[in-house]
Amino acid sequence: MGRRAGKTSGVGDVVVLAALLGLAGGVVVPTTYGDVNGAELPTSFIGGAVFDRIYTFKGIPYAAPPVGDLRWRPPQDPSSWTGVRDASEFGNRCPQIFNPDDVPLIDPIWAETIFFHSKAEGEDCLFLNVYTPKVDATANLPVMVWLHGGGLIGGSGDTYPAEIPTAFHNVVMVTVNYRLSNLGFMPTLDDDSPGNFGLVDVMKSLEWVQGNIRNFGGDPDRVTIFGESGGAWAVSLLVMSPMATGLFHRAISQSGVAGVQSSQKGDLTRTETLARGLNCTTASYDDMMSCLRGKSSQEITKTLDPNLAFMMNVSVVVGGSFLPESPWDMMHKKQVNKVDYLLGTNNDEFGFCMVGVLGPAFMTTDEMTRTEFEDNLPNHLLWVADYLGGRPSALVKPVTDQYLDTDTADDPVATRGRYLQHLTDSWFTAPTPTLSESTSTSSKTHTSYFTTRPARVRADHADDLWYLFGVPLMRDENAAWKYNFSEEERELSLDMMAYWVNFAANGDPNDFSGAARMRDLAKWPRHTPSGQEYLRLNVTSSADVRLRESRMKFWNEEVPRLMGKKIRTARPDEL
Repeated sequence: MGRRAGKTSGVGDVVVLAALLGLAGGVVVPTTYGDVNGAELPTSFIGGAVFDRIYTFKGIPYAAPPVGDLRWRPPQDPSSWTGVRDASEFGNRCPQIFNPDDVPLIDPIWAETIFFHSKAEGEDCLFLNVYTPKVDATANLPVMVWLHGGGLIGGSGDTYPAEIPTAFHNVVMVTVNYRLSNLGFMPTLDDDSPGNFGLVDVMKSLEWVQGNIRNFGGDPDRVTIFGESGGAWAVSLLVMSPMATGLFHRAISQSGVAGVQSSQKGDLTRTETLARGLNCTTASYDDMMSCLRGKSSQEITKTLDPNLAFMMNVSVVVGGSFLPESPWDMMHKKQVNKVDYLLGTNNDEFGFCMVGVLGPAFMTTDEMTRTEFEDNLPNHLLWVADYLGGRPSALVKPVTDQYLDTDTADDPVATRGRYLQHLTDSWFTAPTPTLSESTSTSSKTHTSYFTTRPARVRADHADDLWYLFGVPLMRDENAAWKYNFSEEERELSLDMMAYWVNFAANGDPNDFSGAARMRDLAKWPRHTPSGQEYLRLNVTSSADVRLRESRMKFWNEEVPRLMGKKIRTARPDEL
């Protein structure tokens, strides 16, 4: 990616340029492709913010629109522009299977983290947004690049209030859009782009960060990628990909790692299924792709099987430059990038938020018979079998025996609860220690278990995001607290933001070096293969070891053996 010569700038140059252009309240920053004018945002809507204002730059293109012949191609450089580009509004969100704005708002708090703030959806969507407390090319602040959730079929970088953690910390935050659904994850036969387009988009955005973030106050040598759910899977895959080496230095995955369906390079089964569904020929590869490139983005993204859980609707391509081997094999061979890593899950990932992806039957009842337990398992074990390479039918009896016993055999409410617990364990909890062990042998690794939920005992999928993005600290127009969190929960929000930024800055969530404000935090232990230490993250956070040990051994040792994998358990003197 080429750079425009002579375009570095300090805060003094930026302020002078803004004044000369008569952009009241705006701040102009040079980038590789042209100047952008951001907005100054007062932080009076945030209780206790460190900075009384921050700067936001929205809708900055990091790649050319992936349309026409560029559909299902690696992202290309965007076109340069003359003059100053307005960066006060979000760019298009990427085409996707669902629109959360069409979902009834059960609780207003959801509007803060999953509802769109962009005005439109469109295939020209490869934009990023920058939030910074200091527009100064010498500030050298750590940089955190957020990859949104949504199962790789939905979501957008504009839905998260990144301005709140920015208002508390010496950190530059970046949120990114990337291609989704069939537009982002359809296999092709092209050697340079056999698939994984959404993930390669993220890499392109990280190239933009490397070339431009210094002008926004960031340090390109301290870049952390972090994400939740689908964004966490993306982070974990970038941690494994040799193509991503050097584009970031630390990583954080919340609620998900590596457990995504895969296709072998050259396998066009998914692509041909899509083509047939859209009345495109499959007799000729070139004709098929030409036909598919002629379809609308809505046709492409909506052609997914609604009877399959969202994790079954996309796959990453294995066997190419991005992922030379399957995620499971790369983790067990410790073929990962040497980056500091923070990983965590919630204790009730299949609470209300995720139950909807299982189908309407799970939403309308709190009961399940043993027969229903066994009948549902093959479909929901598909991803485990794909991930490990095997038949889901081989796991039905072992999983049933592991989760159902004589105490719950005649209790349909308990049976359903055990079913949802198996999903939390298999989809989210179990892959996390596997990747933790893989990275902890060469890099600093920390793991967490989040257990706080407003007005509930257990933490649902995505509940941690409210605390991480400072939603409990928002004030309304009357300067009162906007949402009914307890003071302990507001303290937890401050703790989480501090842990995350400390990790991004120093590779250690306990290290406040360079912080804008100190806090008295519970000591977060470093994860080791022998100790399996983690932080139980809640309003009274504390260190612990060996999370759900017997269940983790079942999923990470017994299940792989049943799928034909060779598991070697290290001797104590090797740990």
